[in-house]
Amino acid sequence: PPDIAVTLNLGRDFALQGQGITTRLTGEVEVRSSPVPGAPPRVTGEVRTEEGRYRAWGQVLDVETGLIRFNGPYNNPSLDILALRPNISVRAGVQVTGSAQAPRVKLYSDPELPDAEKLSWVVLGRNTAAGGAEAAVLQQAALTLLGRGSSNPTAKVASRLGLDEIGFKGPGTGEDAASAALTFGKRLSKDMYVTYERSLSGTLGTLYIFYDLSRRLTLRGQTGEKSAMDIIYTVRYD
Repeated sequence: PPDIAVTLNLGRDFALQGQGITTRLTGEVEVRSSPVPGAPPRVTGEVRTEEGRYRAWGQVLDVETGLIRFNGPYNNPSLDILALRPNISVRAGVQVTGSAQAPRVKLYSDPELPDAEKLSWVVLGRNTAAGGAEAAVLQQAALTLLGRGSSNPTAKVASRLGLDEIGFKGPGTGEDAASAALTFGKRLSKDMYVTYERSLSGTLGTLYIFYDLSRRLTLRGQTGEKSAMDIIYTVRYD
């Protein structure tokens, strides 16, 4: 077969949008035909993201590092991607390494934190909080991160109903099984999340509203069997 080599320079105006990501791409790759008949062409070079944004779990993450390296088949480049949630007091986000066919996705934070706390910072913008609504949000985000969200039956039902999550809140310490409840949640904006909690044994439910006033202040209101309003102030101690 003929030996064909083509160099592609993406320039400054190449953009990508779709699947939750919006970014400009820069870099240069060389595409060369394979000497083996029927084999895919080989690609070498690097592509970088610039001004990238990635939307996940109702949040917009900034792509701080986005590097795709080609050194072989075009469909299996290596990945080095780091997307962080902006405007929080720690560096927290999602890191993707490995290859396109075998990516490794993990939570990232600096300083290093337990995974549950990393996820709380990424999804909620604050430290781990107890409670059915927030716990259910974290559970759903974890399923999505691990690639199981599309096959999870509650995720499918929630999507069809226009919700972000359907979850189950077990009884707390010292409580009986009657305190268990179903939760239904919806993120209305990047700052507001609403959840409805229905006790499995009770006749009334409780509506919770979480509104982020700032990085550290969250307004929490509830109405139902009990009505209350709180201001939550988050302070981190290293």
